[in-house]
Amino acid sequence: MLMLTKILSLLVYPLSLGLVLLFFSVLGGITGRRGFSWLMALLAFIVLYVPSTEFGSSWLVTPLEGRHPGFSPEELPSADVIVLLGGATEGESRFGHGADFNNAADRVFTAAELYYAGKAPTILISGGSHPPNRAEADLLAEKFVALKIPRSALILETASRTTHENAVNAGKILKQAGYQHILLVTSGSHMRRALALFEKQGLQVTAAATDHQLPKFEPLVPGWLPTYYRLARSSRALHEHVGYWVYDMTGKI
Repeated sequence: MLMLTKILSLLVYPLSLGLVLLFFSVLGGITGRRGFSWLMALLAFIVLYVPSTEFGSSWLVTPLEGRHPGFSPEELPSADVIVLLGGATEGESRFGHGADFNNAADRVFTAAELYYAGKAPTILISGGSHPPNRAEADLLAEKFVALKIPRSALILETASRTTHENAVNAGKILKQAGYQHILLVTSGSHMRRALALFEKQGLQVTAAATDHQLPKFEPLVPGWLPTYYRLARSSRALHEHVGYWVYDMTGKI
């Protein structure tokens, strides 16, 4: 499942698909098929340009983030436990100390905010890694301790490497501990897939979405200009669309 999702995601990532189309364009030019070459070049331009614009990025991300807006702690109910999904770090950096946060670092601070607001007395962190890297749950636990959250308030699930494994592995721990109602913390674009998977485990789930990335106001860089950040945002959204489709087709949700 992990390999299937990653392969399908790579095939539809704008950068990967654009490079494939450019390869066929060059191949067509070499073999004298000029019409085919120009067509592939045009498609490559569209595939790379549109997702790199604010319009293209918004078109892909809005269906994901729009269905799961953010709420302040006082707007959310109390629960048995806060469940934080990994994906907020890039693992340990070569010259740094501990985990290096990525664009989804809001997940950590939202979970901490909910804990300090008294919404639940415990945080379950779900996230593994590929050896020899340390499990992300271990790395994130260090961040929570640095935020003055007691280590005794943390439960670590260190084996999962996919969202489906997050739900299954964390679900077992939660049921064994007698927890039923959870506050699920993950990125707004990731919540659709995560929510469906955790509900599949028979849990009562309240979505506590965070890390919403679509800008509220007109950005300084004109929307029609392509930027790396917009392309990255679109790529993450495509990963979520493909991931949900794969889980749906395989009966995981």
